Amino acid sequence: MKLKRNDIYLIMAVIIIGVVASLYIYMNKKPSGMAVLKYGNNQSMDIELSKDRRIDLESNGIEIHLDIKDGAIAFIHSECPDHICERFGYIKNIGESAICLPAQASVTIISE
Repeated sequence: MKLKRNDIYLIMAVIIIGVVASLYIYMNKKPSGMAVLKYGNNQSMDIELSKDRRIDLESNGIEIHLDIKDGAIAFIHSECPDHICERFGYIKNIGESAICLPAQASVTIISE
């Protein structure tokens, strides 16, 4: 079967539409995940997970340190007696939580 001129135009149009659609999707990507940190007396903080950084704060008289890396967040140090919160590791999926009960602090992923 021999391709005709109109067939070639149709194939080129489909390829161009595919490239344009891919670029549109890539350029309009939503920012990476969000988490909400609740601590102390009903205080809360929305945290964007796209930038790697460290958050240090005090909650219920206990100093806690959170690390944000590669779109995930974790308690990396807490002055609480048992350090269970540090064992949660990095969380990044919607609905995952890490909690430090003595500090009354929790972090929950709300979007990816």
